[in-house]
Amino acid sequence: MNKIIHGTWQDELPKLSDNSVDLIIVDPPYIVTKEKWDRVDQVNNELSNQLFRILKPSGSFYCWGGIGEKSQTIIDWFLIFKNTGWYFKDWITWKKQRGMGMRKGWLYTREEILWFVKDNKQFYWNKEYQYHNFSGTSNATKKRFKEGIGLRISNVWADIKEEKLDGKNKIGFHFTPKPIKAIKRIVLAHTKEKDTVLDCFLGSGTTAQVCKELNRNCIGIEKEKEHYDYCVKNFE
Repeated sequence: MNKIIHGTWQDELPKLSDNSVDLIIVDPPYIVTKEKWDRVDQVNNELSNQLFRILKPSGSFYCWGGIGEKSQTIIDWFLIFKNTGWYFKDWITWKKQRGMGMRKGWLYTREEILWFVKDNKQFYWNKEYQYHNFSGTSNATKKRFKEGIGLRISNVWADIKEEKLDGKNKIGFHFTPKPIKAIKRIVLAHTKEKDTVLDCFLGSGTTAQVCKELNRNCIGIEKEKEHYDYCVKNFE
């Protein structure tokens, strides 16, 4: 059930069944660049309602966003999701290694991730993966985990570096790929093998690649043809 679809969320999400996916990860346009795909805010009540309908009661929903002088999308989107039925769990900050911004002010080195659930009494949480470097195999790791002395992962992710860029500060055809390690962290915390993950802003295809590696199903939607072609090539 791995699908990479060339289309828009407006056209494709209504085709998905109610309560059919286990995890949703989205990285909508932040409206901060001159790229054509980054000019229109895609997050609204319609998107929120569609995602809520599609997610299982045991599922979680993660949304990447920006905060700063040029983009306050994470604040706007938080209010949309909060007011359309989602239960807010946490606000995660990704501490980046590379800074950006040539202006009067502090160097911009962060991105934000909102975590919501559909039902706070039913959401799935794999507690084994709330610790750094947990493999589940070595006796030493198991002993440390059992004794509760493993280092828990906080809601500030300072241990994840950006993906290496090439060309004009981009990977393939995409300027803003999210780190594989970050997507893995989310997928492992909230899904089991054969579960289904939805990403309706697939971008460079990181979510699909992670799902393939971790033996999860993925439904990816990407409206830009060149990004879609790049995702398919990488996935195959």
